[in-house]
Amino acid sequence: MFTLIIAFLTLSSFAFGQEVKDILTINNAIPYFNVKPLQAQTYTISCKTKNTKGKTKPKFYSNYLEVVDHKFFKLGYSEKHEQPAWVIHLLTKEMVLEHNAKRSNKFREDYKVSTKSSLPKDYRNSGYDKGHICPSADMSFSQEAQDLTFLMSNISPQLHSFNAGKWHELEKKVREWAVENDSIIVIAGALFDSIIQTIGKKNKVSVPYRFYKVIVDVSFPSYKAIGFIMENEKLKEELFYYSVSVSELERITGFNFFPDFDDNMFINNLENNCNIKNWEDKY
Repeated sequence: MFTLIIAFLTLSSFAFGQEVKDILTINNAIPYFNVKPLQAQTYTISCKTKNTKGKTKPKFYSNYLEVVDHKFFKLGYSEKHEQPAWVIHLLTKEMVLEHNAKRSNKFREDYKVSTKSSLPKDYRNSGYDKGHICPSADMSFSQEAQDLTFLMSNISPQLHSFNAGKWHELEKKVREWAVENDSIIVIAGALFDSIIQTIGKKNKVSVPYRFYKVIVDVSFPSYKAIGFIMENEKLKEELFYYSVSVSELERITGFNFFPDFDDNMFINNLENNCNIKNWEDKY
């Protein structure tokens, strides 16, 4: 009887794992914006080492984004803000450990964007870095893939202290997680609920005050997810101070990840649970 129970549980886990594998894909994870503005709310960042409270009032987002497929990553381009609202890609252990590309630093217009993307000269003398949303280092396994990350459709204006600071630290940590967990989905982008200013003479590029990143471990059987929201400024707190559960990130920002699976119990658990120990034992 004991053997039969073990066999049943193993088979169930395998079947469940296969089902989950079909759900946890890049296409299913592409975020959708809520069509109604959320009410002002007080939220608790339950995934931080210390709980903190704050208020937020996400503004209305238009769902008109041009989806552009660049083979190694996909993005949703906002013509209004001249930058991506989201960029999504798969990152695996093999991709991180392979180093077949040299950083080109050749930023260029993305001709795949039908409304035309921003231009490198829009950032000239602006005081802001051309900040990657899909990091070039994530695509070091292929010269073609890395060169594509320098398309302006993958770029947002970031203060250097942020771009080279906590944002860079988070990018490095994500690559470590890809190695540790084998395969992860990474979604990142700018939040347009608070714009500092616009830059550029030809194109008016919005300077976002906040950026976000979502990481989903899609490796059987250790499925888990975590989100981060960071202000576009010099940040000094430890990395996990900026972490949130995916469901909290959705409530704060108005995004909806895995929008076709709102009623799926597995996705709800994945988005609601954010245990730092699952990601970093020392925390």
